[in-house]
Amino acid sequence: MTHTVPPKLSRRLDMLDGLRGLAIVLVFLNHIDSRYIVSALPTFLQPLCRFMFSSGTLGVAFFFVLSGFLMAYLYAEPLPMEFIEKRYARIFPPFLTMVFCMSVFSLIPTLSLFLRIATILFAALVTRTIWTHVVQRFRLGGLFIRLFLGLQFLVAFWYGFVIVRKPAAWFSSLPFALRTGTISAVNGTLTLPFGDYIPMLDGVYWSLVPEVLFYLIYPFLIAPNAKKIAAKSKAFIIIFLVSLIPFFFGTALLMKHVRGFGMLLIDFFIYFFSGITVAYFVKKNVTIPLPDKVKKMFSPLLFFILLFICFLTLGSSSHVTLLYRILWSIPFGLIVWGIMDTDTPLSKFFSSPILVFLGTISYSMYISHTAIVDGMHLLFRPTNMITNILFLLLTATVFLGVSYALHLIVETLYFQYKTPKSTGAHLSFQNVKIANLIFILFFIFLILSAYTSNFNFFSAEKKYSKDNVVFQTNPGKKPLPLSEKPLQFSFVSKEDNLGIVTLHLTNVVGGKEKRMVPIDPNKNQKFLIRIKEAGNEKWYASQETTPAQIGESTSYPFGFPVIADSKNKTYTLELSIKDIDYSSQLVLHTDPFVIQTVHQLNKKELITHPLLLASHTSQKIISVFNNNEARFVVLCTSPLFFLALFLLF
Repeated sequence: MTHTVPPKLSRRLDMLDGLRGLAIVLVFLNHIDSRYIVSALPTFLQPLCRFMFSSGTLGVAFFFVLSGFLMAYLYAEPLPMEFIEKRYARIFPPFLTMVFCMSVFSLIPTLSLFLRIATILFAALVTRTIWTHVVQRFRLGGLFIRLFLGLQFLVAFWYGFVIVRKPAAWFSSLPFALRTGTISAVNGTLTLPFGDYIPMLDGVYWSLVPEVLFYLIYPFLIAPNAKKIAAKSKAFIIIFLVSLIPFFFGTALLMKHVRGFGMLLIDFFIYFFSGITVAYFVKKNVTIPLPDKVKKMFSPLLFFILLFICFLTLGSSSHVTLLYRILWSIPFGLIVWGIMDTDTPLSKFFSSPILVFLGTISYSMYISHTAIVDGMHLLFRPTNMITNILFLLLTATVFLGVSYALHLIVETLYFQYKTPKSTGAHLSFQNVKIANLIFILFFIFLILSAYTSNFNFFSAEKKYSKDNVVFQTNPGKKPLPLSEKPLQFSFVSKEDNLGIVTLHLTNVVGGKEKRMVPIDPNKNQKFLIRIKEAGNEKWYASQETTPAQIGESTSYPFGFPVIADSKNKTYTLELSIKDIDYSSQLVLHTDPFVIQTVHQLNKKELITHPLLLASHTSQKIISVFNNNEARFVVLCTSPLFFLALFLLF
């Protein structure tokens, strides 16, 4: 495949904008309730329709590939702070505008669509005014971004080292202003992975967190190493790229045990690397000579068939699906590489004016579509296929208009923003070696912390299988669907100082329950969990959470005031759904264990008795080596670390 010479850096590539435009369409359709459209179609067409309305994750994957490509293509050797300033100036002004709006909408969920649009436009104009008359006029962009970085650190500390060490009931008891301010600050700074108490104001924020993390580590770790790797032999480059597959597979398993960091979906990071690899091939003008007949095969039809196959292989949360998701980064990268050839039908398809336009405003569309969809739901909800199609068309029209306005008012400011010329230097080879060592040591720390405790070093965790709990009624199915009818079971605490119970919960969106029962717009369902000592009438503690905030949580925490003398006492847990609205189905997984309890250890006693502390530490470390999954993670990640160590010398 012969690639034309890429355009100058200041020119946007139409075909990449077109791919971005298609990606945002997939994300938007994913948030449209399409049950009536699907049910009205013949059975053989329903899988295709579900594919069209359930492929938002594929759109996000393309966003990540494009981000990796553009960063490596535009900023192969970035100055760290200058790069971060540019990326933050690009991402955060529109994002913070919408965080403010989503905070308002969460406080006033019944706010009409008209007032939602007015709020978005007003907030956008305020952002533009501050940017134009303060940031640009007084050249304070660099200062503001450095202050924001400091704010991110402070919010991460407040959330990760203060809030999550307290029971959820403690956070709920905070003054209204402090609680809502914390929720807005954690969302606005994208420090959500530092805990699991704070709800996402918008479900799409999960994908912005890895994007920002990628920007933070790219100039310090990824770009310098990519340059060194590109200078190595072809054999070394191939070995390194192959080592990324087991590395991200093992890291994805690891992150499920690091509290809060599971939301990063770290396996998606390989899509950034896929884009980076393509960028280096394009910059080096690496070509694949193919005859014209073969070029014609790179058509939109083949592209959508490939996406449909991808959709079919990613329908579960198993380890096989995880591996598929990692492997799909290869063809996704090849698609980006392929459309760089302007002679293929696929490249011409992505150069269409409509897709290019949507790609140009895709970021504004991405961060605003949830607010518009929710606002349209307040006007009416579909009741049949006709109203379902009407809802889709009206929502798309309003959403497109609001997104374009947000793009013009706020997003275009970035393209007028000039960062001051940096006086800093590129990272020296010595600093790159230090960055690599820090990364390796941090990863070792993650493994030790993940497989010793999901909470803190001074805690002990006990697991309870189905043989250790007694259900009030025969649960039957597994996993167990939760409903308004309470699910009760009891267990005997194995240690004193019981303070947290964790469960493996999954919020299933788009399951059979959602398709069969209409959503009730007058309800907002909550997951309720309660605990009490067996025989007591009064519940000791309770906690409410919206299922959407839970998502897929392997260690959903239910925290309460520590019970000092809990050992050998029987406790009853009750799980139920309040005000069920049928928008999703929350399920409890019971394999390999039903619950896990967390017991606080006497920190003062351990610290003042070195032998006890040494014994506790050794037990923690031994537990890691005895853990089969921990050993598997080390096996998966070792090849990449050996290559990283090789780059140090």
